[in-house]
Amino acid sequence: MIDCSLFEQYNVQIMNTIIENTQKIGLFFNSNRGLQVFKKINRKFAVDIYLSKKNLNKSVINYLKRKKIRFKILNKLSDKFISTIKKKKYFLLISAGFPLIFQNKLIKSSKNSTINLHAGPLPSYRGGSPLNWQIINGEKKIEINIIKMVQKVDAGPVYAHRKFKLHKQGTIKTVHEKVNKLFPIMVEETIKKIIKKKKPKKQPNRNIKIYKQRNDNDGKINWNKKNANEVYNFVRALGKPYPGAFYLKNKKRTRIFRCKISKQNPKILPGSIFYIKRKAYIKCKKYSIKIIN
Repeated sequence: MIDCSLFEQYNVQIMNTIIENTQKIGLFFNSNRGLQVFKKINRKFAVDIYLSKKNLNKSVINYLKRKKIRFKILNKLSDKFISTIKKKKYFLLISAGFPLIFQNKLIKSSKNSTINLHAGPLPSYRGGSPLNWQIINGEKKIEINIIKMVQKVDAGPVYAHRKFKLHKQGTIKTVHEKVNKLFPIMVEETIKKIIKKKKPKKQPNRNIKIYKQRNDNDGKINWNKKNANEVYNFVRALGKPYPGAFYLKNKKRTRIFRCKISKQNPKILPGSIFYIKRKAYIKCKKYSIKIIN
């Protein structure tokens, strides 16, 4: 009598060997976005995880350790590391919110392609912090893309694209949650296209704009230049998991995480705090915001 369990184990071993030899993937990430991608593709592909020490999310580390999943933490993308990557002959490299810049020799080190999960419309939102910038700029819809990485910033052709409505009450947190559900699906679609040798679509050469990577110092509210709607967008774009928008009070940063637009428009200087029924308001260039948190 044949032992079916041994036969099944043998088949699994064969499949794992095939996957490891032909479709091994190097995944670079630092946050929940990359972790969700890993969970999606790990069952079908052999995935090596590379994390950056810069801006590393502790919850990611805790999950990987709890599940006893191997990973490597990098201080930089050194020449020695890139040489190691070349020897591994990855089927695909994926950058999912990885904060370190890929050199051209790393981009070209995979057998097929190196892809980047870019959370913004292209080519109008190239560069850093595209989700934050879209909300700050008052976009009605959020766009994200998966692109083939090239040396020029976010200029590569597009493999996959998604767009969804940004609700008026939506925040950077809810947008991240939505995006982190979409990207794993898009990565799977992209891998299928690469396997079938389908070429990505070129970006248009018009309306190109590159945005800077934001940091906490960029979170200061300019009451003199922003109306109530613009302040509202600014606040919801910089809330948790980010440090929050702020203004200076007694030379210290006071954070605003939630607010509402108010039609109150008293004749006082922008940035002045006033109260109605014990509720705090701040005058903007036009109208005001009501402080919630």
